[in-house]
Amino acid sequence: MVQDDRLEMISLLRELHNISGFRISIHDVKFNEIEAYPKELSPYCALIQSCAQGRQKCIENDQRAFEQVSSNPEVYLYKCCFGLYEAVAPLNVLGNVVGYLMMGQSIDGSPGSREQLIENARQLISDEKLLAAAAKSVRVCSKDKILSCMKILDVCAQYITLSNRFQINKSHISDKIREYLDNNFHENITIDNLCLKFFCSRTSIMTSFKANYGVGIIEYLTHVRIQKAKQLLISTSKSVKEIAETCGYSDQNYFSKVFLKRCGMTPTAFRKQKTILR
Repeated sequence: MVQDDRLEMISLLRELHNISGFRISIHDVKFNEIEAYPKELSPYCALIQSCAQGRQKCIENDQRAFEQVSSNPEVYLYKCCFGLYEAVAPLNVLGNVVGYLMMGQSIDGSPGSREQLIENARQLISDEKLLAAAAKSVRVCSKDKILSCMKILDVCAQYITLSNRFQINKSHISDKIREYLDNNFHENITIDNLCLKFFCSRTSIMTSFKANYGVGIIEYLTHVRIQKAKQLLISTSKSVKEIAETCGYSDQNYFSKVFLKRCGMTPTAFRKQKTILR
């Protein structure tokens, strides 16, 4: 996300947190967390995820919830494998799920619910005092309050999709995407992230962009990055690794392969050639 979008999203998540008291997060279609408020996990969840097995259980639990919402696009309330209530709402545009809004985590205060948190995590966390303290910190919320917060979550999910949909004229979506690529080529950009940002399906953005510019999105992004890399190779003394990172490539070897395929020579050879010609 660009900075303005990110700040606006954080503000919305913060307001939703202030209303509900829950941690609120937004995820892309591959279930990656994009933003959250508060950023930190609750003490109980952080303790569970401090071990690899616990973290994996949480990831699998979240994925099952996202998959449920993907196949049945409506707000979904459930208990995680450790006994915490969580809810997920789809970010749905024109029948396509383009992301998820998630709310959690609490217990309903029923007899034994807090003790169950301890029991469910005992095999993962050996420090009983630490586990008991973390379980004690978990928010208690009545089922009525949880259901009310679910409705607010659903409304906010609809607001997120509708507000962004109205901001972007669909007939100019390809222009918006090109502008975004030109200004943010250094970021880790994927088709799924673009779907979430512009609230369009993969088919919509890919078809629209190719129809307008005659090339695919990734093809265009690669072109922009390589052109920028050429400029930096000629005009700066930055290392190939630094230039690769500046142009959105975290792997220098992969960058060199792409550059070689596009330009017929390695970045180093290109720089030497241009230096000789100057």
